[in-house]
Amino acid sequence: MNSPTTSNRLYGMMQFLLAHYANHQVPEAAAERGVVDQQDALDAVLSLAGFLDANTQAGRIPANDGEHMASMLMVIREYIRPLPVGEVEREGAAVDGVTPDLREMVDALRTVRDETDMRG
Repeated sequence: MNSPTTSNRLYGMMQFLLAHYANHQVPEAAAERGVVDQQDALDAVLSLAGFLDANTQAGRIPANDGEHMASMLMVIREYIRPLPVGEVEREGAAVDGVTPDLREMVDALRTVRDETDMRG
């Protein structure tokens, strides 16, 4: 799919961002590169989701960790393109259960960000 060198460089970029995050630093973003479009981002999210699900189902990732990571991916997916309606039964009626779940996840992210001043 891609060369080891490409993966290694992008993995290194992830480590660079994590190190800055841990030190409460936000590195300056580059100018728009014009390389990744919306569909590329959607494909990447689903590729990662599939890998995550396979490894969670196989027991290589603890279920709670897999659920949390998948929830974070759905926050990303919602930003790129709104998720489908996820109907749940409440008080005898079918309602969208995705909106309150997203709100809960985003509220938690914002709380951590406000308490720690750590920004990705």
